[in-house]
Amino acid sequence: MDNGVILKIDDLTKSFTRNIVNVRGEAENERFNIIDKLDLEIVKGKITALIGGNGAGKTTLFNIISQFVNADSGNIEYYHGDETTSLLKLQPDKIYRKGIGRLFQDNHIFLDMTVTENMLIADDNRFGEKPFLSLFKSKKNNEIEKNRIEKMEGIFIKLFGENNEFWEKRNDLARSLSYGQQRLLGLARIFMSKYKIVLLDEPTAGVNPKIINKICAIIRKMPQKDGLTVLLIEHNMKVVENVADWCCFMSDGKITAVGSSKDVIGNPDVRKTYLGI
Repeated sequence: MDNGVILKIDDLTKSFTRNIVNVRGEAENERFNIIDKLDLEIVKGKITALIGGNGAGKTTLFNIISQFVNADSGNIEYYHGDETTSLLKLQPDKIYRKGIGRLFQDNHIFLDMTVTENMLIADDNRFGEKPFLSLFKSKKNNEIEKNRIEKMEGIFIKLFGENNEFWEKRNDLARSLSYGQQRLLGLARIFMSKYKIVLLDEPTAGVNPKIINKICAIIRKMPQKDGLTVLLIEHNMKVVENVADWCCFMSDGKITAVGSSKDVIGNPDVRKTYLGI
């Protein structure tokens, strides 16, 4: 596809069953669509924010893109290089290997690993996957490991400046970091891999304004990394206005407004439905 679209979602539907009590006072199952014939195009190398109320289907959409949840119908086409891939035909590990990463609402880091180990395990270099063969290439492996450490250090400097706390704490367990620092580490790990798309689920949730500013700065740097495409779910409208090139409003399983963050947040229907003003 040559119009700048990297992800194209067509007629996507996902339904669930819930137990209700009907007007006769009888329990029965009701089927409802959490994603309802949703259409969306994500532009390559841009930051797109997905906003909407709780239960609108935002995280379910992320789960379908990642294939942790199967869609009932529809299609998601992923355009990478000269290839077109239908994501709904892949397992989650295959989607990751196609260059689609994700940061979950929790930090998605390994608390009982050091800061360095958390970074290196995210590296796209599959160093160490064949330990038996590595026994015969110790010199080369030492050089690879040195390069990986230097790569990590360079990322920390790029994101946090010289003499930063993450390099100083590189040998500390990740659980020793504050919640905000853990969130920043989770974002820093993204730069270790050659992702083409990253899905960020509420990256600023639960952190203080100082950390939020750092998170925004990191997200803005992401498209500078080989044209990385960012799709994020975010409830903080100041963050959306700060980082997003595009904004999509999701309501009742559909995308009902698309445009610049200023236009979508200023949309009268969005303000009434979502912001209550």
